[in-house]
Amino acid sequence: MSDNKFIDAVLDTMRSLNFKAIDVKELKRGDHIFYVSKPGFYSHHGIYVGNDRVIHFMPAKKTNAGAPLRACKNCGYKRKDHLEVVRTCLDCFHTKGFLSGSRLYLYRYGLPRSECEIHRINCTHMQSYSADQVVARAEEIFESEKQFGKYNFILNNCEYFATYCKCGDAISTQVEQGVDYVLRLIQRTVHQYQQLKNRDFCSSSR
Repeated sequence: MSDNKFIDAVLDTMRSLNFKAIDVKELKRGDHIFYVSKPGFYSHHGIYVGNDRVIHFMPAKKTNAGAPLRACKNCGYKRKDHLEVVRTCLDCFHTKGFLSGSRLYLYRYGLPRSECEIHRINCTHMQSYSADQVVARAEEIFESEKQFGKYNFILNNCEYFATYCKCGDAISTQVEQGVDYVLRLIQRTVHQYQQLKNRDFCSSSR
């Protein structure tokens, strides 16, 4: 096993403690699925609509550099398309697509709030619509002229799209966690600065 594959295996094992891994054979229409990108700092989300197809939201054209230049033989998707909400095969979504990753995970809905507090990411206490409703919402956005608006990593990303399709509320737990991390970092920095300032004041008062 190569070093990269070994690292991926270790990371997947660690994530399985917090995320619900799912095999392709277990997927159901309307499932909200995601994978963690190989850099490890971002997860890409989509709605599985059946028959090996996923509708997902990502930056158009130039930025999805991992997608195939030529049309995929399976689903016909190619990165020259200008759409941001796209319908692709699982392979293009997961292994060839935007920030490709390793294992697939299932985003969980209807969890107790206390459990959501423990996991903090890629789950919600909100209830999902029925599978048919979820797929219909995803298909409607895919077919619409405006789609889901302009992709933005922080303000309007793939997780917002998928949760909107699933429960009507556009949320991004990875953004919430990132904002929380930045706020805690700022608080810690301010606290350290105040400690240094107080130490300097005490030294000068002697």
